[in-house]
Amino acid sequence: MPKVKTKFGQENKLIHPKSRKADQISREWHRDVRVKNNKKTMAQKMTALGEKIAWFRDQLDPQVTVYTTEQTADLVERYLGRFDEELEQIRLKNQIGQRSSRQHASREDAIEHSQKLEKDEYEGCGLEIPDLSNPKNLEYLRSWTGVLRFIPNITLKRFRKPKNMGVNVTSDTPTTAEEEVEKSDEKTMEVV
Repeated sequence: MPKVKTKFGQENKLIHPKSRKADQISREWHRDVRVKNNKKTMAQKMTALGEKIAWFRDQLDPQVTVYTTEQTADLVERYLGRFDEELEQIRLKNQIGQRSSRQHASREDAIEHSQKLEKDEYEGCGLEIPDLSNPKNLEYLRSWTGVLRFIPNITLKRFRKPKNMGVNVTSDTPTTAEEEVEKSDEKTMEVV
């Protein structure tokens, strides 16, 4: 039960546990706990988002004014592989020793889990990254000092893995208008 707040001069007065005053005190206490937990979770989310945005800010090329889809995809691929070197070091440490247990197992599992989630998000609905196609947003991102309270000023977009990335595009796509007409004629002939 929470601490009972009483009026001045009534410090020793007891409150009945089923009274309206006890319910009011209980509601206030539970609300304070809920607000505190919400603040903590929001701070954790903002910290994670701030680290992601800071990584993208540090990787930006100063000569590029607007990023194309291919450049953004390359940057996201590098973001997804940012822990590869650390994972390799952990695997090397595990190979050297004669222990049957894995050293740094929790860190390795956490990295692999986050990589899997981010990769699934990138290939699925899209990874939320700063909008690099907007020149004003890109300029603000470059000048951002890393203060978390200014994160809402940075426009974020969901970037999905391009469908033609890593696939030979020349197989089925027509290159000229004449080839496109021929393709459509062939499809209509097949339908009839």
